Amino acid sequence: MGVRYLVTGATGALGSAVVERLLESNPDDRIRVFVRSQRRFREIFPRANVEMVRGNVLIPLNVRRAVRNVDVIFHCINFPLTNYYHNLESARLLVTAIGDTDAHVVYPGNTWVFETPELSTPNPPITPETPIDPPSRMAKIKAETDETLVRAPFPTTVVHLPDFYGPGVTNDLVRPLFERPIAGRNVLFPAPVDVPHEFIFIEDAARALISVADRSTADRRFTVGTEPTTVESFIQRVYDAAGTDGRIKGVPPWVLQGGALFSERLEVVREILHVFMHDTTMNGDAIRDAVGFEPRVGYDEGINRTVTWYREESE
Repeated sequence: MGVRYLVTGATGALGSAVVERLLESNPDDRIRVFVRSQRRFREIFPRANVEMVRGNVLIPLNVRRAVRNVDVIFHCINFPLTNYYHNLESARLLVTAIGDTDAHVVYPGNTWVFETPELSTPNPPITPETPIDPPSRMAKIKAETDETLVRAPFPTTVVHLPDFYGPGVTNDLVRPLFERPIAGRNVLFPAPVDVPHEFIFIEDAARALISVADRSTADRRFTVGTEPTTVESFIQRVYDAAGTDGRIKGVPPWVLQGGALFSERLEVVREILHVFMHDTTMNGDAIRDAVGFEPRVGYDEGINRTVTWYREESE
């Protein structure tokens, strides 16, 4: 008998990428997905041999039904920034539903939660040992969500990922980085564009989570490093892939701060932009040493595939 997997948020960008990678692996494994819309899941995976549990991650009875008799849970739920506190609520419900069973939870972390270095001093890449010290309200919610799962009685592994992009990734930060260059328009980014940063292709993000599903990695944190770049360089690659031209400009923080007074969306986006103000590149040695994981898709391939996807979606 294979491993019994559960993927929450299986119609989202990361959750569906995890499902796709699992479907490519051992045919003896059993995959269960927890979704709000079975129709939406079948649009993405029309012939996938999976068990579907329909429900809401914020309803305890639904969560208990979804987690019953599974070995590994990829908790890929991610609410929009304006409702981000629901991520913490869903983590707490998950802890209660799993109880004292030994299901292994694999959870995607990010770079928001780490301490912010002094801008005047060079800082080394982020590692699993870098202190957790979230500098904003949104980052504190993310850090508390991580900690809720880490402190639970069941084994948990948190994998801190760079910002991911790729087919299906359409969040408010990533979408303009592709849609505007594809249309030959300028990109006005709400933060500095010349600070070292990393992005990871969505397939590699899913592979990173799956790589630590084995129980030997439980109760650990990992950081995933890719190729350091900048937002400006990344967007220029998108222009090159799209065959268009445009200007790339970062917005001064005070401009966004003023706009946040009149827009809830801008207010919450502003709370995660600290990760673009300083170097948030990560060191991937620990996950490489533990399970041999390394990203496979470089920026040129990943951006080309993403541009193709955005163009097909707009037809």
